[in-house]
Amino acid sequence: MKHTIAFLFLLFSLLSFSQNDSIISYGQNLIYENKLDDAISFYNSHLTEPKSPEQKVKLLIGLADIYKLKLDFKKTNHYLIESYTEIEELGNKQLKFLYHVKMIEFYRKRGLFKEAIEHQKNAESILKKNMINKFDLSSYYNRRASLFSQHFGNLDSVIVYANKSLKLAEKVNHKDNIFYSKLELASVYERRGDIKGAILYFEDLLNYANNNSLIQHQADVYINYTNALIKDDQLEKALQVSLEATAFAKANHLLFNEIIVTINVYETYKKLGNTEKAYDYLLNRIILSEKYNKLEHDKFLFELEEKYKLTEKENEIKINTLEIENKNKALASNKIKLYVSISLFLAALIITVLIAYFLKKEKRTNKQLKILSEENEFLLSEANHRINNNLQLVVILISDQLKNTKGQERFELKNILTKVEAISTLHKHLYKNKDKSKVDVANYLNDVKVSFFEVFKENDIQTDFKIDSVDISSDHAMYFGLLLSELCINSIKHAFDKEDRKTINFRLTHKENRMYFNYSDTGSREKNKEVKPKLIDKICRQLKIEYQIETDNGFSFSFEKHITND
Repeated sequence: MKHTIAFLFLLFSLLSFSQNDSIISYGQNLIYENKLDDAISFYNSHLTEPKSPEQKVKLLIGLADIYKLKLDFKKTNHYLIESYTEIEELGNKQLKFLYHVKMIEFYRKRGLFKEAIEHQKNAESILKKNMINKFDLSSYYNRRASLFSQHFGNLDSVIVYANKSLKLAEKVNHKDNIFYSKLELASVYERRGDIKGAILYFEDLLNYANNNSLIQHQADVYINYTNALIKDDQLEKALQVSLEATAFAKANHLLFNEIIVTINVYETYKKLGNTEKAYDYLLNRIILSEKYNKLEHDKFLFELEEKYKLTEKENEIKINTLEIENKNKALASNKIKLYVSISLFLAALIITVLIAYFLKKEKRTNKQLKILSEENEFLLSEANHRINNNLQLVVILISDQLKNTKGQERFELKNILTKVEAISTLHKHLYKNKDKSKVDVANYLNDVKVSFFEVFKENDIQTDFKIDSVDISSDHAMYFGLLLSELCINSIKHAFDKEDRKTINFRLTHKENRMYFNYSDTGSREKNKEVKPKLIDKICRQLKIEYQIETDNGFSFSFEKHITND
């Protein structure tokens, strides 16, 4: 009986650790209040002498959360790996479950859904065999809801897991999960067209964040709230809230949120017919974007400089090591005859002089290369910033013109807009990649699909896209994106009659260095007709491929192409 009571007490202590640790709770409140630098100092001060190994893990995970908010994914990954090392030594399944939940969000936030899903499966495996506390279980269900929302697009599953998370979060007063579970539910209302229902959710979340000093949360919900007000044509209120949100983001140094809300201010002024104010905020948005990009660039130069200093220090250590080895050799040679000692000494001296000469020459060469590298990186970064801003400006101008057109002209503008967005999306992916010559075709083509979301929705078209993740050249990726865009546009424009079940299917598979491209729709309008789209034919010529078109049962387009990842 005594052993049973002791076991239950230990289990209860482990399950309630995350809620009862006052140090962890205080640090979490600093994060909620956006006092990130204070939180870093607080966590580091307690990390020197943690009260227990479990608390040390919580402190490391807390630091990872802070640097994730700062978008410093390198340090985030460092602290998560360090926490995992500690967890493995402890063999604590509860903390291991929490680690996998944190990794789900780490990869999801970066758009690496394959890795996020792998960690979700690992967490699920632990959950099947172990009792997990409500606090962390709520986080797990919340992350599952976000994956279904952002990656799978299954709104029914979003509702199921968001409600599971919310129910548990309310029982243990997990503020973060209460907020984001409701935000997921609000997004479902909005995506299903119930804008007024979504607005009620956003207003409730705004009050909740304000009452609980959740600074980052409040800034995030402002974005969704103002977007919903604009969609509901509550333009005066949208303008008031957008200006309030801009001031809030600026006061709390949330530059990224300030950029997004500034776009909403621009849109609102534009809809209200105040062109002068609208373009003032458009200009302000470009200035803020330049500032944000400059911060990212300065951060890159700082890291480059630190890396160079580390290399220089390593070279100094190598020189010192050689000098020590030479001195040891000189001491050992005392047992040999004098002329041998003199010869060895002279040889060592010559070697040292040669090493010093070549190291000095190498150091001078490295310095020149570093200067050229930094100049090239700066010029490339500036060029990318200008290209991105210009593409975004073109998208905004076309979108504005689209609002004032109807009928065939409106569809043609949408046609142009999707192609510009396809090129803009490719540029975004290349800019994020370290290797500028390649891009993950799955991430890129899924983003192209997202650009058609509103058009598919307006025309009541269902989609089924399955794309293998593989890196291909940027040229091939661009043609694949333009080809998919043109096929979707042709299906929307020419394929369907009103009574048709409207479905577009797309498969891009990779096997043994060959890409298999298969596109089809269920339209009946072009059944048994000979079809040869001119633009698609031109794109296929650029890709140097032979393609097949069939219209026996809807429209079907396919080809295969040899592609290597070298």
